[in-house]
Amino acid sequence: MTVFGIFFASIAFAQLMMGSLLLTPLWKTNQSIRLYMLLMVCCCCYLTKVIFAPVAFGSFFWWLELIGGNALPGVFWLVSLSVFGDHVILKRGQYAFASLTLLIPFVTTTSQMLFSYDINNFAMLAATIKYGATLLELLFISHALVIAVSHWRGDLVQERRYIRGGVISVSALYIILVIINDELFKFQWPGIELVKSGVMALLVTAINFFLFTLKGSSLFETVKQTQPETCPPDATARELPRIIDAMEQDKLYRQEGMTIAGLAKALSIHEYKLRNLINGEMNYRNFNDFLNHYRIREVTEKLAQPAFSQTPVLTLALESGFRSLSSFNKAFKNTHQLTPTEYRKKVLASPPV
Repeated sequence: MTVFGIFFASIAFAQLMMGSLLLTPLWKTNQSIRLYMLLMVCCCCYLTKVIFAPVAFGSFFWWLELIGGNALPGVFWLVSLSVFGDHVILKRGQYAFASLTLLIPFVTTTSQMLFSYDINNFAMLAATIKYGATLLELLFISHALVIAVSHWRGDLVQERRYIRGGVISVSALYIILVIINDELFKFQWPGIELVKSGVMALLVTAINFFLFTLKGSSLFETVKQTQPETCPPDATARELPRIIDAMEQDKLYRQEGMTIAGLAKALSIHEYKLRNLINGEMNYRNFNDFLNHYRIREVTEKLAQPAFSQTPVLTLALESGFRSLSSFNKAFKNTHQLTPTEYRKKVLASPPV
């Protein structure tokens, strides 16, 4: 490792530590902040092998790099689910699944140390563990990239769109390339460590810039979604009645494949302005959440009416604009804490007021 490589790695390390420390007062706020802090710690642990090279086998820094470096892909995946997924509440199974990127190499390494054997003497087993673990890491990062990109267009939080479309996507591609090089091809080009350290320093600096210079709360905080009953009198908010009428009267949310661009065209409002209105005035962070508010309301009303008691839930869901029963069930349960069938049974069984 060259002096410049260590220099850039040290910059990245310092930036990661600074970001983690700045977020420390907020760590109790929600899971996204805690996971993001954990991701930065994992990156710091990964960099120890560069900053403190050479690292002796079994030393403190060797263990830090082993744990942090291998946990990083799984934690990155969890961060993507938590920050960029649509109101995802992570389950224990997802945490357990993400921990496999650490558990597989950790158990393999510690078992060799405890029982004094070399797994390379078992070629088939060693290859299965090595390439299986590498494939798992690539799947995690690739899925995280898909999450960030697929939700990019419907994201109404402008600052988060910057992070999604740029820094996070580039970071995912960077991690994929590092995994491929370190685990599969292992290129011996002398400057490759310098490039890796330099790119990481640049990425971390960019992440900290977006996180702390722009509106950082938009990345982590969950804003309660409310529909305003009255519209503020300013010029911008005068467009709100048109948006609300398009949903309540014209029921544009029923249109298949409705996007923020499609709604902007239908209302003759610039897409950027429409995003700001739905996010800033109506407090929606995601365009699908905005549409689902009206879809769920329509289905909820029909489920409570005896006239629709024999209408299949799937029919009601598709008529309201949902594309599948699974996405509808998830959105409905997030709203009412009951499945559609349970809600219908409960409401229809209640005596009329």
